[in-house]
This record gives sequence, C-alpha cells and structure tokens, in this order.
Amino acid sequence: MARELYREKKRKVSFRIAPRTFASLVSASSTVNDLIQQLLDRQGHVFIHVFESVPELTLALIPGVRILGPSGHIANIWNNKLYQLQMLKNVAPLISYRVCPDASQMLEIARDLWEEWADGIFVSQPYSAAGVNSFVAKSQEEIETKAGHLKGKFFLSRYVPHVQDPTVLGVVANPQDVFIAAIADQEIQDGNKFRGSTFPSALPVSIQRELREITRKIGQIMGRSGYRGIFGCDYIVDEQGRIFFVEINARKQGTTMEMCCTLENALPPETPGLLELEYHAVMHNRFPENMVEVTEALGNVCWRTYNYKLDQEAFTNQFVPVDEDERILFRQVVANEQDHGVIVVEHVGGRLDVRPGTFLGRVVAVAHSREQLEEDIRQGIEQLKESVFDKLQATTTIKDNHE
Repeated sequence: MARELYREKKRKVSFRIAPRTFASLVSASSTVNDLIQQLLDRQGHVFIHVFESVPELTLALIPGVRILGPSGHIANIWNNKLYQLQMLKNVAPLISYRVCPDASQMLEIARDLWEEWADGIFVSQPYSAAGVNSFVAKSQEEIETKAGHLKGKFFLSRYVPHVQDPTVLGVVANPQDVFIAAIADQEIQDGNKFRGSTFPSALPVSIQRELREITRKIGQIMGRSGYRGIFGCDYIVDEQGRIFFVEINARKQGTTMEMCCTLENALPPETPGLLELEYHAVMHNRFPENMVEVTEALGNVCWRTYNYKLDQEAFTNQFVPVDEDERILFRQVVANEQDHGVIVVEHVGGRLDVRPGTFLGRVVAVAHSREQLEEDIRQGIEQLKESVFDKLQATTTIKDNHE
C-alpha cells in the first residue's frame, strides 16, 4: 500500500495500519529477525517491550525472546468487549446491553430499544478502540447508515449522559496483587473518540477511591486468567456520582508515559516505577517488596495531553521537533525550576502526505495549575496546525514546486 501511494502521490505518505498487521510485518522482517539473532548470540536473551501484545507478534516464539507485557493470546481475549461484559457481571457496574449475532438482528433490536433508551444507543463490535468499530447513535437512521452493512457480532448498550470519563491505569502481577497507578480524566469527543487526558482527576476523593477498588477487582479477575502487565479501565460518572464501567484496555494506555513520569516524581527514589513493576509481574508473577502505591496526586503538579488527529488528507510542510525531554519537563516543574511547559511529541515528519485518521502529533503540557494547562495545550495545537497545509494548499504547493 505504501508503494502504491508513493507512485500515486509522488511523495512519501503517512498512514495508520492495524496493530496486528504491523506485528505480522515486524515478525516476518528479515532485518528484525537478524538483529534478534545477533543479540541472542551475544547475550543469550532478548526482551521486547510493546505498547500492545497481539498474537501476530510471533517473535515471542523464538527461544530466548521474552515479551515484557501480557501474553498476546490472553490480551486478545481480554480486548474482546463482549468477553469483558460476560466476565465482569458481578464485579463492575455495567450499563444495560444487548448482544446481537449480526447486523440485521442488531437493527431490529435497536428499533425496539429507542423508547426505553431515549438518550441514545452505543453501537459496538467486540473489538473496537479509539472510535473505530463503535459510535454513539441518536437515531435509528444513523445506525442503519453507519453499521447496517457491517459483518460480525454487535452489542448495543444504553447511552448514559455523564459529566466525567475517568480512566484508571494498573498493573496485574497475579490473581491477588494489582497495583493501581493513577486516575485521569479523559477528553472524549463524539461520545467515544479519545483525544487526551488530564491529571489529577477532578472527581471527589470518595469516587476516586471507589474507582480504584473496582479496577483492582477487575485486575484480579484478569490475573486469574494469566494476564500479567499493564492494563487500563475506562468509566463514566454521571451527575449523581454514579460510576458505570465502559471497557478494559488490555494494553498500555495513550497516557502511559505521563503516568510513568507522575510516579517517577511522586514515589520515593528507591521504589520501583511503573515499567519496573510490569517487568516483575511478567518475569516473576509478583511485585518487588519495596513497592509503594500512591493514593494521592502530587500536590503542585498537573498535566494534560491532546492527540491531534487529522479528519482529512493534508500535507506537512515542516517537522515539529521535540523541544525538551518529557521526563525532564516533569522534573523541572515538580522542582519549581519552571512554572509550566508544553512539548509536541511524535510528530509524523515534514513533507509528507498524511492520510485521514492519522495522528499528526501529541501535545503534552505540565504545570502547577489547570488554567495554565488550557493555554499550553492551545499553543501546542497551534504548532501542529502550522505544520500542515490542507489538501487544496498541498496540491497547489506540490504543483508549484514541480514547475
């Protein structure tokens, strides 16, 4: 696909591919396999650290290679939303839902639910993430247009109007021991599209305490199935303070790096951080004895992230460099060496045709106040916007350059 797009566009193209496809390509790469063999010959073992474990990452089958994360097969089972709902019936506060074997029955069931679920219906397939294969519908016509042609199973759940979308990050070491790292408030657009998070959570302490304990129980159930490593749980909280479970992300979250930086500055220096805890969970089925769990946020530091995603094709005219190391930024704000800071990370690069659905970059802001975060995030978004032409401008620019 990359070669075809290059021939068509006459320039490099940035686009997202499915994680499983990526893992298959990496596993089949002779370059990667040769590198692993060289490392095995030299040191006898190789660790691979992944954002998400998938069965298609067959490098894990090579003797001497170990994935620092959960088993791809176990993670795959837990990322199935229907499996989550079945396993957590008596553990998490679930929203009313209906399982549908195919699209035709889904449309028929939805038609009968509108009177009961007047606020909206959440439509999803078993595997969905970041707004893909799921959406919030406000009418039957919307469901028919967006999902009537799709194949496979569905589940429908009642849309609950709410005021917060908290997410909780944790680590599973075994069926008993689950470390809860931190709670952040997600920014969700259009009902299900994640755009970033803010820490610390603005929720009352009592609700945060309840979220931690629900997540710990969920982690224990995951631990019984053999899951070891980092996971996240998403929830919603309504105006009455009622908590509803949304989903498990059996992988690292989009703000795992910021959670690592938070713990690095909040925990005593001699205690293990988030990734060290995951290492011990995967390798030894336990946490180190000097583990400390932080129950309160850092008093003088908050952070916010924003994922800038393109909805239409664009062309990047420049690369947005990383001005400062993220860990250093956190340390400097914690130590009061600076009041606030903002960086743009993971920019796709300059002079690229960027396809719709691609993350152009990510903004990370760290400060002493939430008000400052708002301004810093705005500045970071402006930097990203300045790095692209829209499709019409890009076409004109390329034409002019060729001439």
